Amino acid sequence: MINILIIGAGYAGRTVLNEIVENKTLNRRYNVVGFIDDEVESVGEYAVLSRIENVQTVIKSYNIQEVIIAIPSAPKGVIERIISSITKTDVKIKIVPGMYDIINGHFNINQVRDIEITDLLGREEIGFNEEELIKEYKDQVVLVTGAGGSIGLEIIKQLLLLPVKKVLALGHGENSIYDLIGKFGSDPRFDFIIGDVKDYNKLIHEFNKHKPNTVIHAAAHKHVPLMERYPDEAVKNNIFGTYNCAKAAIECGAKRFNLVSTDKAVNPTSVMGTTKRIGEIIIHSLNSIQSHCKLSFTRFGNVLGSKGSVVPLFKKQIVKGGPLTVTHPEITRYFMSIPEAARLVLKAGVLDVGDLFILEMGEPIKITDLAKRMIELSGYTIEDIEITYTGLRAGEKLYEELLTKSEEIVETGYERLLVSRHRQETLTKFDIMNLISRLEKVCETYDGDLIRKELKAWVSEYQEAVCQ
Repeated sequence: MINILIIGAGYAGRTVLNEIVENKTLNRRYNVVGFIDDEVESVGEYAVLSRIENVQTVIKSYNIQEVIIAIPSAPKGVIERIISSITKTDVKIKIVPGMYDIINGHFNINQVRDIEITDLLGREEIGFNEEELIKEYKDQVVLVTGAGGSIGLEIIKQLLLLPVKKVLALGHGENSIYDLIGKFGSDPRFDFIIGDVKDYNKLIHEFNKHKPNTVIHAAAHKHVPLMERYPDEAVKNNIFGTYNCAKAAIECGAKRFNLVSTDKAVNPTSVMGTTKRIGEIIIHSLNSIQSHCKLSFTRFGNVLGSKGSVVPLFKKQIVKGGPLTVTHPEITRYFMSIPEAARLVLKAGVLDVGDLFILEMGEPIKITDLAKRMIELSGYTIEDIEITYTGLRAGEKLYEELLTKSEEIVETGYERLLVSRHRQETLTKFDIMNLISRLEKVCETYDGDLIRKELKAWVSEYQEAVCQ
């Protein structure tokens, strides 16, 4: 049998114990030796063997082979210290999910998982506030674009926890939609649309057919270096696609539209960031010149574990034995988890206090420090796996910003969700049509320099980054 130590004798720890004891298969495999806790003395017949600071001694004294960390309410700094001390021993470490899962009754023993980098970020995930959103999404038809992406998929997952009438997943790639059907197809509220956000006629056909109450626009080209090479595609997807979806939402009678944006739209140094900034301006302008549909956009930093992000890259590089490639020793980024990003979008989509929503992201993290943490989490040292610096890529910043100089933010009433009260630049309907027309013409040239020049005409703060 495998000797298990549970760290945390609260509700989560007792839940883990009960599931192991009551499940015949688990009971034959695992022997719960006891608990570690700073306050509780015992859990029934199971002893609390010592305080958290003595975990290494307990592991050695009781021949512990597996540790389950079951204190989801603890600050990430505490979790990191526990993990750091345990990794010095030869045991397997697992952890329970976030507190919001436990509070809302979504937790069971199958969710106990291996440690992930999100557990060491030093920031707490915001909860779902499920009871606050139920009345807003109850019996609603919600359409999600970019549904096959990491954020789109998680938004759909979170929506299906609410009493929605239907969730429509719109995606361009058949493979990603096929995967979604495998994940959510058994839920009768789930449906899908294969289509391209650049095809307005297709969009208006589907929007009129399904009559969504809310549209969440997560479709985007987001890879900075790739969009530097093909700026015409960034313009078509991030600007034309955003305009098409917003226009179709208004035309079909939707009441809400929320654009998923990025901190790279602030003082942009890349084509991708600039196209996202223009998308923001279009949404703000459309919200100002009509009153039938409430349009907004949600801006946040990097999402851990999303497709193309640095964490999956580092994982692959660690499996190969390194090196881990970082563009610059001082490069920093704001980070959040995929579930947290999805919850932010859902919360922002029900508020009427403004149209620019921002998550309080905490302190930015050095990518080098992230790389070191992932190496240690994988059971290696920085002497075992090298970190090399490759130089900033085209369009890449050393650091990101969440606000422009003129934007001022206030609290919304939702945890860590902020709103800007600064009235941003507003385009008239004629201005928007002129913008689209000019960009269409310049994209037909496929001339990167001309496209960048036109983007600069609409976003004066756009400054091309200098690679280092």
